[in-house]
Amino acid sequence: MKRLLLAVCVLALAAPAAQAGGFNLTWGTGCWRDNPATLSTFACDSNDGSVSFTVSFATDTELPGFSLFQAELDLQSDSPDLPDWWQLTDSGGCRQGSLSISTDVAAPPGGCADPFAGRQITYEYHHWFTAAFPDPLPSYPANRAKLGVEYGVEPPAGTLQRGIECEGATVTISFAKTVGAGACGGCSTPVTIVLNKVDLWGTGHKILTNPIDNQCLRWQAGGVTPCSATPARSSTWGMLESLYW
Repeated sequence: MKRLLLAVCVLALAAPAAQAGGFNLTWGTGCWRDNPATLSTFACDSNDGSVSFTVSFATDTELPGFSLFQAELDLQSDSPDLPDWWQLTDSGGCRQGSLSISTDVAAPPGGCADPFAGRQITYEYHHWFTAAFPDPLPSYPANRAKLGVEYGVEPPAGTLQRGIECEGATVTISFAKTVGAGACGGCSTPVTIVLNKVDLWGTGHKILTNPIDNQCLRWQAGGVTPCSATPARSSTWGMLESLYW
């Protein structure tokens, strides 16, 4: 019985309500229906704690042999240059090590299902790209960042059922180095985060580019950058994939 309950993306009886194909993005560690939040604010007065946001998805057609998940997110600050507070990873970034990603989808919140039906994740990769770190990108806007998330299981894998919203990944940003000695400026600068694409790989390839409910988040109130200002730059993303994926 326990193994049957884990197979939530395969068995409709254990799955959430059916959804149209697409993706969702929300603040928090649950899926959109668990916590539909588009704005997160922080007084920028402490180095303790963190903030998280979660990607979820559903496909409108079955995908046999589903073994690999990829997501592409773009971020843009209201300032001309991306603040040091958002230089999150790799050597040289002001807040190196402040970004972490959880792909532990085996026990997702109540609103979403496990896309791999309890199978162990055997491959995981993510990268945070900006105009400055870790690898300067040609003609990349100075106030932008791109996050790529990729993970999967070894084949043979099961069939991803259509219409079942599954957890994709949870991104957590630490508040370290917000105040005090060595603090990185720009925490209070409004930022817009957009989920632009999800790729699902199995015996076929499914590309999701439309939201089910929401694809845009805002960090700090009063931001003026519209969600439409952070579209996916496919030529740049293709270059990154060829270099790193």
